[in-house]
Amino acid sequence: MKMQNQRLTTAVRITLSLGAMAASSLVLAQQVPAGSEPAAAKAPAKPAKAQKNEAKSMQAVQVTGSLIRRVDTETASPVVSLDAGAIANTGKPTLGQVLQQLSSVSGNAANTSNNSNGGGGASPTLEGGDGAARISLRGLGTSRTLVLIDGQRMANADLNMIPENMIQRVDVLAEGASTVYGSDAIGGVVNFILKKDYKGAEISANGGVSGHNDGNRRGFSLTAGNSGDKGSIVFGLNYNKYDPVLASARGYSRQQLYLSDGVPTPQGSSTIPTGRIQVGAALAGRYGCSVNSSGVGLLTLASGDGSSLDDYRCRTSSDVYNYNAYNYIQTSQERLGSFLLGNYKITDKLSFFGDVFYTHTSSSGQDAPAPTGVGDGWTLAADNPSNPFGQTFSSGAVAGDANSGYGLNTRLTGLGSRLHTFSTDNLQLNTGFRGAYGDSSWTWDAMVDYGYSNRTQHNYNEVNIDKFQQAIDSGVNIFDQANPSVAAALRAGLDTPVYKLVQDMKQVQFDSTGELWDLPAGAIQLSAGALYRQQSMVYNVSRDAILNTATSTCSVLQEACGSPGRGSFNVKELYVESLIPLLSEIPGAYALNLDIGVRSSQYSTTGTTTNKKIALEWRPIPDLLARGTISQVFRAPNLDELYDGQTIAGPNLNDPCVGLSASQVAAHPKACAGVPAGWSGNPNIQVGAFYSGSKAVGGDLKPEHGKSIDLGLVYDPSWLPGMSASVDFWHIYLSNLLTAITAQTVANSCFSNESSPYCSYIHRYDASSKQAGNIYYINTPVVNLGNLDTSGIDYAMNYRIPHFNLGGFNPGNFTASLNATYTASYKNDATPGMAGSGTVNYAGTYTQQFGNIARWRSSLTLNWTRGNWSAQWQSRYINHATNLDADSVTGASAPLASILYNSIQLGYEVKPIHTRFDIGIDNLSNKIPPLVYQNSADYNVDTSTYDTLGRYFWARATMKFL
Repeated sequence: MKMQNQRLTTAVRITLSLGAMAASSLVLAQQVPAGSEPAAAKAPAKPAKAQKNEAKSMQAVQVTGSLIRRVDTETASPVVSLDAGAIANTGKPTLGQVLQQLSSVSGNAANTSNNSNGGGGASPTLEGGDGAARISLRGLGTSRTLVLIDGQRMANADLNMIPENMIQRVDVLAEGASTVYGSDAIGGVVNFILKKDYKGAEISANGGVSGHNDGNRRGFSLTAGNSGDKGSIVFGLNYNKYDPVLASARGYSRQQLYLSDGVPTPQGSSTIPTGRIQVGAALAGRYGCSVNSSGVGLLTLASGDGSSLDDYRCRTSSDVYNYNAYNYIQTSQERLGSFLLGNYKITDKLSFFGDVFYTHTSSSGQDAPAPTGVGDGWTLAADNPSNPFGQTFSSGAVAGDANSGYGLNTRLTGLGSRLHTFSTDNLQLNTGFRGAYGDSSWTWDAMVDYGYSNRTQHNYNEVNIDKFQQAIDSGVNIFDQANPSVAAALRAGLDTPVYKLVQDMKQVQFDSTGELWDLPAGAIQLSAGALYRQQSMVYNVSRDAILNTATSTCSVLQEACGSPGRGSFNVKELYVESLIPLLSEIPGAYALNLDIGVRSSQYSTTGTTTNKKIALEWRPIPDLLARGTISQVFRAPNLDELYDGQTIAGPNLNDPCVGLSASQVAAHPKACAGVPAGWSGNPNIQVGAFYSGSKAVGGDLKPEHGKSIDLGLVYDPSWLPGMSASVDFWHIYLSNLLTAITAQTVANSCFSNESSPYCSYIHRYDASSKQAGNIYYINTPVVNLGNLDTSGIDYAMNYRIPHFNLGGFNPGNFTASLNATYTASYKNDATPGMAGSGTVNYAGTYTQQFGNIARWRSSLTLNWTRGNWSAQWQSRYINHATNLDADSVTGASAPLASILYNSIQLGYEVKPIHTRFDIGIDNLSNKIPPLVYQNSADYNVDTSTYDTLGRYFWARATMKFL
């Protein structure tokens, strides 16, 4: 702590020294030369001192992107704000749906269209179906976008858990802000500003339905409050519910589509209810089936109960199962929340504030009935009474049985679809005191922030392997699933694994801000503070789903296997920021301000990092602001990246040790340990890959580091009242990316460099095993690997069109706004220093790793009001992109078409009863999303980017009580 105090003292001294130097130079620059007219006689439009005194009489506020309280709303930081009215006009009852449509948002992010895969990982970002929505500014991922409430962190950054009716506005800062907010603020910051002075009450009810007559939603909100000279209090309730929509309800998602040699082809799983049955050449010949090079043919049930050989036929390539039909394109959700916001003025110099809100979410995702096969660990013996083939079906050879080891896979449709339900409780509390130091300009804040999140996941209709084996051994005929009695017997072998994730955050913080001394251009302002934060997670997995890494199995099917994880860290931070007015109201410099800041962060897990920023605001004339910010950014590894337990992540692996000579094997003793010379590999051995946090495999992580640069212009022409326009160039680059390494990268890195730390992640069968040389598992934890560099331009325009008449007719009032983002580059160096590795520019592409990085995204909004009427039209554009490696045969890329969404809203206020009615239509032209084929994890479409439901109708009624 002593070292940190020294760093803060040094930072303050640097700040004050810069201020003193600036003051000296400015005093010299602004002295009146002999014989010239005194400055006061020049009669400027508003003298600097008068302007300063007037500013002091106004209420200074802390703007997003800065620690300084100030009157100016346009600063060096490019902030886009959405007020409560703009949010309400969208008709969307959850904030995630609103913010994910911003032009600065791209890449991968969870939302309510993400179905669950039922996995056993702790990380919320790896899950779907939990009703959450997260945001990815600049396409840098949800972990690099910081979500705040009144400038304070959340334990669970789920946008949907924040009650819409407690929000005054949302500030979105799409640039790095680590010196202001610490870790994670790399792509930017989303800051929810709460209502402070609310009088009266209002109740609102809303509902919606898609043009396909599904996807129903309904909800209500209640807000009540009062404010006076001593303080204010606001209370609210909110509820919303969404019905699920199956993928089979839309043509584009009814079946999984593969792009095969340039042709979109409906396909499905080879694990089918009638079975994928491997038999020997003799049995295959009985049906005239083709036999592969291993002497194996494939059968499936044709009719009957499967007890006779006559019930079977040859399996063909058209015998596939459409698992896509069971996925959701809108998950089931039900959400109930409440909040209480208050502040109280104890004395003229001391006030108390407290904000608390709680949200409970029930949600679910769904998958097709469970696929299973002998590879999961069960066996159908040759002498089993339900086995007419006289051969054993198992995952490997059985001693003394020459006919053993044949494969058998089936789909357990009689057991029902797999449902993954989530019950999530979120609590957030921010409270403290604010005060002033006597009669000075200095104020202080002492705050306590607490966040708690508890998510419990149940996976229904998962197969317990031991119980399933017992049913088979008791004579249950698994070939006769259509028989209700068979299905009932197999259902006794089902389990419901439970996964529970608890996260909490505790933070204390103290800030002081005020004026140091006056310069000719104004007062130097300083803000400094310190905080301590502790975050922890506990992830538990029920016993039947705990992964055994030696066998890559658990008691249920592999996909549901997981591992417990727990851990915590704490961070101590000291920070300071100063705003120095350099010039004011002189030719060429109506205003010139320097903003500098530094933050030192000491993490218990990764040590100390210090990051700085420098920003300049220059107004050559009152109407024009030129701004620039250069800041260092960082992201410390989060709890999941550190402590998440091991889960299965199946690799596609090309072993670099296949086919090597003895001398070549000897040259790679770690990468090819135990590999025989000339070894060709065993294609029947399935390599396991285990994703985990770094600590699970004894690894250490470092923070990501980089820089964020923003240069821009803001123009508010006095000759065109109501107009404001801005353009900003941004550039963010990062090194030591925190990412889950792939099995292929582990194998290649160790093969290229025997001193690679990844060599210890490779585990092969030793020489005493029949599978000597084969890899049986590879650890693929989160590591520091690669660099990321992205840049682009933001455009914004807002225009309140002057009132006009048309031949004596009053058409009303109009406002227009445009926001657009162009992504010029998005470069990733996946494996620096490894042979064959290179930098790829993903701008204008779609991949599973980074999501959709379309070059252009924009939105245009036109608002109209006239008397009791109002309306809004909004158009949202996403540029075309290239779907990389889309073709499953050739590996060729495929185009994703550009798309234009239009939405309209119409409102009418019945003033005598203080009631407003709104109706609207989203996706007015019923646009179908571009297809990404098998490259997508969810039903042929990028759900983080495109609308999945089509045209959607909504309505809302709001009654106010004054």
